This record gives sequence, structure tokens and C-alpha cells, in this order.
Amino acid sequence: MRRKFALISALSTLLTVFLLGIPLTFYAAYAHLAQADHDAVLQAQTLATLTRESAGSGTQQLTSWIESQQHNVRATVVMPSGTRYGPPVPCLQQPQPHPGDPEQWTCEGDKVASLAVAMPGGGEAQIDVSVDTAEASEETLRVIALLAAAAVVLPAVSVVLADRLARSVVRAAQELTDVAADLRQGRLDSRFRGTGPPELRQLGLTLNALAARIDALVTNERESMADLSHRLRTPITSLMLQAEALKDRKGSERLLSALHDLNAEVTRVIRHARKPIASQGGLTACLDTVVAERVAFWEVLAEEQGRVCELTVHDTGCQVYVPQPELEAAVDVLLENVFTHTPDPAGMRITVRANPGGGAELTIDDDGPGFSDHRVVERGRSTGGSSGLGLDIARRTATISGGRLVLNTSPTGGARVTASFGGPPVQRRPAEACRGPERRPGSR
Repeated sequence: MRRKFALISALSTLLTVFLLGIPLTFYAAYAHLAQADHDAVLQAQTLATLTRESAGSGTQQLTSWIESQQHNVRATVVMPSGTRYGPPVPCLQQPQPHPGDPEQWTCEGDKVASLAVAMPGGGEAQIDVSVDTAEASEETLRVIALLAAAAVVLPAVSVVLADRLARSVVRAAQELTDVAADLRQGRLDSRFRGTGPPELRQLGLTLNALAARIDALVTNERESMADLSHRLRTPITSLMLQAEALKDRKGSERLLSALHDLNAEVTRVIRHARKPIASQGGLTACLDTVVAERVAFWEVLAEEQGRVCELTVHDTGCQVYVPQPELEAAVDVLLENVFTHTPDPAGMRITVRANPGGGAELTIDDDGPGFSDHRVVERGRSTGGSSGLGLDIARRTATISGGRLVLNTSPTGGARVTASFGGPPVQRRPAEACRGPERRPGSR
């Protein structure tokens, strides 16, 4: 932005210099030539006065005046007797002027004025004055040089001033960008506190109000979710008491173990719900690592149901712009969807590969009946009697990261779900970005 300000300022100043300089150059040339014309006439009239006076006082004053003229002025007087004073003036081919009426013309670039003077003793004296215009041309060139210097200096000065003025705007815009980036990363306590133009300050205040509103809504929703999760403890406790009362000790122990796992999961949900967004870990995760961990978790159930579960990872270190808990939830939803909506023997094939433009892609093919309606990705829509939220959760997770969720048909005629996740804005080293995920309570 600062470069654009500087460029606009430089071009505007340069255009102004040219628009003013061109007519100023022509005016300077005209003014210098007009001054030469005026000087020639003035010198001729002065010399005419001295010539008339020389009839009574002698020609000494006349000759002294002619000799004292500047180098660019040549003056000559021809008396009625034919006597000449001063060097001859060129280009005297013009008609002789009438007495008292000066005649002007241009000769080889010089301005010439001729005047006939009636002498007291009779007859007329011829006066010719020539003014060299070379100095006028030099003055015009000096004006052009000054304008050229202004065309170089003024844009440079304007660039410096524009940069200093734009710095406050850029600083305010950069702070707004930083605040927006913080909000995107979950740091809802970030606020705009800078200065700048009134419009940017107003935008900053609006952004602060929006951040405060989002913070309040998120806090309220998380507290509500924690409260709802906490309500599950009562039926879980009741189930534990009933499990302890069972006469079959082995069955009671298995049921109690499962209930303890469920209770631990509820505790984790409550803690996760009340934890601030910014403290929930990084915004990226490795898709291949998460998928491998979740497939290992679901393989136990697949073996019990006689399902074939194949995992193929074409690329490792597939970093995606999704927080690890959300990525785990999305992968679990897609895997659980196969177990829920396909018959027990139906197998599945899971493939992970990196996208050429960044991010990664997860494909799950199953041997089930496939999708009867591809609109099942819409929130609340289900053809299998479920809540209709699972595929929508995976779809929103992929979309927010910059990817998408596509439903299709697998090579065996079953369902194919392809979830593409966008990559992070700035890639980090795989050793730092793709550490193994933490195991959740209840995972094997």
C-alpha cells in the first residue's frame, strides 16, 4: 500500500510539473524576446536624444554612450554629413524609417530598431540599435533546466512525504489484519488499539465489538455444552449402580469398565468445552497420523464384525489446516458412518494422499449399498434413521479448512467419501508439525 501511495504521489507531482512547465517554458522564451524588443527600442530612443543634443554640445557624450553599451548591444549613428559613430548594424536592408517613428525587425536572431532623427541644423541622422538574443535563449535554457530539476526533486520529495503520511494508514491496516488473524486462530481477547484515519479507527472499533460478541456467544455455548454433558453423569452413575448389582461378575466388570470409559469421555468433553479456544493446541494436524491412529481404534470393531479394513498412506507428513481434535472427530464420523450404515461383512478401504497445492485428501471406499441420496451431507438429513449430523460435521470441517467433501460411488458399487482438507498458510517442518496425536480416553 505504501508503494502505491508513493507511486501515485510521484506521478501526480510529475504530471503537475509537466503541465505547468510546458506553458512556463513558452512564456519564458516569449518574455525574453519581448524584453529584447523593448530594450532595442529604448536604446534607440535614448540614442536619438543624445544625437540631437550633440549638435550643440559635441559628439563626445554620444561616442561615450555608444562605447559603454553592453556586449549584446550594438548601436550606430549616421549623421546627415555621412559621419558614422559606432560599429555598423547588420541587416539594414529595411526601408529608411520616418522621423520619430522607430522601425523594428529581426535579423539573424537579433532584435533591431531603427530611428530617423531630425537635426537642428537640418537633415536627418540615422540611428540603428541591435540587441543580441543569445542571452535570452540562455535564460530560456536555464528555466528549462530548473524545470527539469524540479521534475526530479519534487517527485522525490512527494514520495517521502506520501510515505510518511501512508505509514500511519498502513500501520493501522496491519494491526487490523493482525487482530483478524488472532481472532481466526481463536484468540478472542485480541483487540485493535491503534491509531490512524477515522475510517480505520471506526473499523477497528467495529471489529472489537464483533470480537467481544463472538467471545460472549462462544463462552455461553461452551458453558451450555458443559452443563448438558454434566447431566449425563446422573444416568451413568445409575447404570454403574445397576452394573455393580449384577450377579454375573464378569459381565458386571465389563459393563463397569465400559461405563468408566464413558464417564472419562464425558469428563474430557466437559474440560474441552470449558477450555478457551486459543489454549486447545495448534491449528494444524497431520492427516496421515490422525487417520492411522483412528483406524487402529476402529479395527477392533471391524475384526469383531468380520470386516476388511485396509489403510493405504501414499504420502506422509500430510499437514492440514484443522485443529487435531476437530480432525479426529471428522475422521471418526466418516469411519463410524461405514459401521452404522453398511452390513457387517462389508469391508472398507481408506486412502490418504497429499494434494499438489497443499493440504491432503482422505478417501473412504466401502462395499455397502452406497448412497441412495447424495443430499445426506445436508445438516439434519438422513436416510438411515440417524441424526443426520455426522456427514455435515465432516463437510463443515473440510470446508472451513479450505477443502470440500464429495460423495461418489466406490469401485465395488458402494459409497465413496472424499474429504479434502486445505493446507496451513505457512508450512512448518514435518518434525515439528506431525508429532503423534495424544490418545483420547478409551482408545486402544
